[in-house]
Amino acid sequence: MSTSEPKRLSTNLATMYGRIAAGHERMKICFCSDLDKSVLISNFEKRGWVQVSADDDWNFYWAGTGTCRNIFSVDSGYRMHDNQLINHFPNHYELSRKDLLVKNIKRYRKDLERDGNPLAEKTEINIPGGSKYLYLDFIPVTFVLPADYNMFVEEYRKNPQSTWIMKPCGKSQGAGIFLINKLSKLKRWSREAKTSFHPQIGKESYVISR
Repeated sequence: MSTSEPKRLSTNLATMYGRIAAGHERMKICFCSDLDKSVLISNFEKRGWVQVSADDDWNFYWAGTGTCRNIFSVDSGYRMHDNQLINHFPNHYELSRKDLLVKNIKRYRKDLERDGNPLAEKTEINIPGGSKYLYLDFIPVTFVLPADYNMFVEEYRKNPQSTWIMKPCGKSQGAGIFLINKLSKLKRWSREAKTSFHPQIGKESYVISR
């Protein structure tokens, strides 16, 4: 190991964790947070990080989603520097909400097809369910209910023996997830849950995937 290697190693550790081994100069990392959670603050302080206010120069900001929207709003015009990190990014729900994730993946596929990108190449031979993407077939057939209910029924009837999984779009940690293998089960659940699958009725949305 060269004489410069230990110094480079300590610098990398400081960059990653905000603290380095004893005997080396400590690198100052400034953080701020709008959440009063002891588990966060105590862990940051154990690393030797220094708490500052949002108006000061900070390296790491643990913020709620509302704060992130305000920071990156059109009116603020704020742009982060290379030495700054934040725990959310603008419009993160476009990926973290199940219905919006599906919508954006489908949009991504269509954009690539329109541009003639080779990533959007499909199988030449028709297979059950139609041709498939060679490189973009990484999510199952998915619909958003109630908006896509009629399209779901059409797809379901092509293969009535298949099993589908229902997930509420706005929940996490497995809440509200269940399986169906008969259309009658979905209709019965809709009646019991008082969630009419009608596109014009504003009810909680679900994704349903084969």
